[in-house]
Amino acid sequence: MTGTRFRWAAALGAAAAVSALLAASGWLAPPASHLALAREPAGCTILQAENERSGAPTTLRLLSLPGGVTRRVSEAGYWINAMGYSAAQKVVYGVADGTRAGRYHGAHAVRIDAAGGVTDLGVIGRAGARKPVWSPVTGATAGAIDGDRWYVRQGSDLYTVDIDPAGVDYVRVVHRTSLRPVSLAVGVDDFAFDPADGLLYGVSATSRGDSSVVTLDPSSGKVAVVPGLRFPEGGAYGSVVLAPGAIYATANQAGRRSVTFRLPRDGSGQVTEVATGPPLVSGDAAGCLAEPPARPPTTSPPPTTPPGQSSPPPTTPPGQSSEPPPRTETPSPEPSPEPPPPPPPVEQPVVLPPAPSPAPTPPAVVVTPTPATPAPPLSPPPTTHHALPKEKAEPIVQDTGRRTEEKRRWGLTALILVLGGGAAAAHGRRHR
Repeated sequence: MTGTRFRWAAALGAAAAVSALLAASGWLAPPASHLALAREPAGCTILQAENERSGAPTTLRLLSLPGGVTRRVSEAGYWINAMGYSAAQKVVYGVADGTRAGRYHGAHAVRIDAAGGVTDLGVIGRAGARKPVWSPVTGATAGAIDGDRWYVRQGSDLYTVDIDPAGVDYVRVVHRTSLRPVSLAVGVDDFAFDPADGLLYGVSATSRGDSSVVTLDPSSGKVAVVPGLRFPEGGAYGSVVLAPGAIYATANQAGRRSVTFRLPRDGSGQVTEVATGPPLVSGDAAGCLAEPPARPPTTSPPPTTPPGQSSPPPTTPPGQSSEPPPRTETPSPEPSPEPPPPPPPVEQPVVLPPAPSPAPTPPAVVVTPTPATPAPPLSPPPTTHHALPKEKAEPIVQDTGRRTEEKRRWGLTALILVLGGGAAAAHGRRHR
């Protein structure tokens, strides 16, 4: 393992240890506003309209279910009720009975976008009227949307408003249905549409309804109690929404506060309290709104390159070292040039000239001198930007080798002469 690879491995190991410690202590937990949506598969987000005082502008809030986290969106500037969410248009429609300046002569339709901006669409009149100045839905308290049909309850009547922007009767009442029995219908202050059975679900707060869940049939006007589903007794339930497997309803005044409850639709569990707020004179809700999932973190540890594959040039994030990530180990300690597409060729080690130290003595001494062994050929200088600096000592290294060979030959010659002279002297002494 090279020094660079060792440093990266040590840094990643330390980061993993710190992350595990922070996660165990709770410091890396996601914010509460995202926790419910991320961990609850049956969760959703609804838009609530809250009116704390008569004649005051409506406050719009987003409520995450089932976690109960709420945040303020804006002040609408209108007195809004009977809202419905259009999934196709991704906007909310509501009935506005007036502004801070006073009430309208006929209720207006308003459109609320994802940022909380409100657009006044004019009076909700009857279809076919040339200049509608009066609206049959003035004072409506319940609303829900199915496709291009916006159902609005006013009194004991259910009105259908066309919300097709391309239609000639846009935001006009195209149908009216009488609701029966009236003793159940007039106590429904909000409802939600269920596409599974085509019915509207609400909570009837009349003495006969007794805070029970009821259904309203838009085609026939029939209102019926759902057996076994009942919310706590109290005042009006101004906000009702359907979520997967549960009904959420908000009591406008439960003591000195407003309370949002959750009730399983199959009757398998008890009513549970989800969120609370200030007491309301009226309220409404629309949802579940479409909301994208939380984005994963954008930062990640440097990628490691599997053996035998090339690694693209890394980008250095702000605040991190500009040292490049580890490359695939090769026999050469020097950095290699940019490899071609995989499979990359293995870079050959650079051949260096022999060191200036004397060559090792051969194992056997031969009396006859041998021709000088040519020095190994030098590798051509690299042509890339990673070329090694030119060694100016190369001629000295070659010259040193030749001198060493010459010294060896002269030494051998001198040894022969000495041995020869000694033999001649010995021969002379024997023949004296």
